[in-house]
Amino acid sequence: MCQYKCLSGNSKQVQKLFLKLPKKLYSSRSNPQDEKLEKSILQGNHPLSSDFTIKPFVVVREEDGQPFCRAIVTFYEMDDNVYVGFFESFNDDNAVKILFSKIEEYAKENGKKRLVGPLDCSFWINYRFKINSFEKTYTGEPINKEYYPKLWEKAGFKVSDYYYSNSIRVPLASDTSEKCKKRLKYVLDNGYVFVHPTAETYNKELEAIYELLIKLYSTFPGFKYITKAQFITLFTPLKLILDFNMVELAYKNNKLCGFMICLPNYYGLTNGKITLMKLYKILKIKKKPKEYVILYMGVDKDSLGLGGAIAEILKNNLYKYQCGGIRALVHSGKVTGHYYEQLNVDNVEYVLLAKDIKEP
Repeated sequence: MCQYKCLSGNSKQVQKLFLKLPKKLYSSRSNPQDEKLEKSILQGNHPLSSDFTIKPFVVVREEDGQPFCRAIVTFYEMDDNVYVGFFESFNDDNAVKILFSKIEEYAKENGKKRLVGPLDCSFWINYRFKINSFEKTYTGEPINKEYYPKLWEKAGFKVSDYYYSNSIRVPLASDTSEKCKKRLKYVLDNGYVFVHPTAETYNKELEAIYELLIKLYSTFPGFKYITKAQFITLFTPLKLILDFNMVELAYKNNKLCGFMICLPNYYGLTNGKITLMKLYKILKIKKKPKEYVILYMGVDKDSLGLGGAIAEILKNNLYKYQCGGIRALVHSGKVTGHYYEQLNVDNVEYVLLAKDIKEP
């Protein structure tokens, strides 16, 4: 049996071991690691770094000092939760138990009450574990080893929240929803206007999306408020891979009341380091997508029927372009997952986990 020890803190040695581990777990072609992002977190110069405090942990084998599992612990002021993210590990219960034992000890010392994860420092970066359908992936989907949720559960975590994604087949002319059709007519008759952003208007539209999205997402697990400037910094690069014709913004009286943001499915091409070959494939897909990922959808609570109207526009667009879609990462129980359910062809599930910290 291997012997392990846990290193923590933000020394150059810990950073080096932390960044090294994913390269040992994944092949160069499948490695999802965004090393630039991880370095910015570790070095404290990420756009959100001023909002939280972090501490990296790495479990190494005593025999050779090689990294075996890792995580970053994140604290927020006025929050009793500790967020555990950037988790990677070989499949070994003992190593993971050592990791979480040290994390829990650190959390207790700082008066925290609960461990929550996986959450990579922020709701706005990445969170959740995938728990089924590992044979395929899509752009924006969490990527993790199949055994990760079990490792956490063996360390005492329990599922706190469920999420799902649905693949949507290419709609047929016969696929109709009278309710959604009526809702689209209703909102158009009542002064709503649908527009697409352009490369020139994108950042201005982001400001409007920010105001609405912050309100709509504020009750989501792990949510933390960020400033408009931070939001724009995080989401400006998205315009490089969006198809603006598949971004729907619903305005009434010059106020944004709803949005749907789709992008072509680039599968795993946007993960990890972008090589020239990856870039070529990304541009090829962007020119003629076969599938779109519905990443974000939201409607102001006062805009009756707008959700169904946007779902009708989505269905019509998928039919027009003869593309399938992926309704991505819906929190279980949200109504947005129930429009045009007859188009669903499969279901992928994800979880967020939590563990109460026992008093000494």
